[in-house]
Amino acid sequence: MPDRPIPARAPTPPAPARPVRALPVSGLAVLLLAGALSACGGVPADPLLALSCPAPTGPVTPSTAYDRLDVAALEGLAKDNGVGPGDGPGGRVVARVLGERYRAGRGVPADPAKALAWTRAAAVVETTTTQFIVAPAVGKQPSYTVPLNRTVLSGGDPVALLELGALYAQGRGVPRDAAVAKVLIECGRKGTQPWM
Repeated sequence: MPDRPIPARAPTPPAPARPVRALPVSGLAVLLLAGALSACGGVPADPLLALSCPAPTGPVTPSTAYDRLDVAALEGLAKDNGVGPGDGPGGRVVARVLGERYRAGRGVPADPAKALAWTRAAAVVETTTTQFIVAPAVGKQPSYTVPLNRTVLSGGDPVALLELGALYAQGRGVPRDAAVAKVLIECGRKGTQPWM
């Protein structure tokens, strides 16, 4: 076959731009969008702002009750009492004392990170529940179950709540946040009201 030149094609003109219409935005649409953004992590909010305050349950164990124990013994007690979700009040008191020791540097070098971690373990109780949502079958797609985890934060040791609120107010070991500090201090006052 003889080489023949290939005819050039004319370029395709671009499609004409369609005008964009502005949609009216109602207040409800803005609220729904804000809720969706916060649910997806688009608008960060500290979960401590939704903390449910503890009810006053009795006298608060003073920190001096643990003065004879060193930090290693206190950490062993905290481990034995399982400081975390569903722990007993004894474990939260020990965690509070450990937070105080690390904050003040009593018996150990001062460590703001450990002080914050122990104080938070004493002040905040995390309870996680799992619900299962069943998605119905659609067409050839069978039904399936989706687990939905929900974590609820509630107040633990009232004195630890006051101390954690002070850490947030001063910005020690955590970014300063007046709103979170206010919630924590109010919860701590409610929990200690009859006794302090």
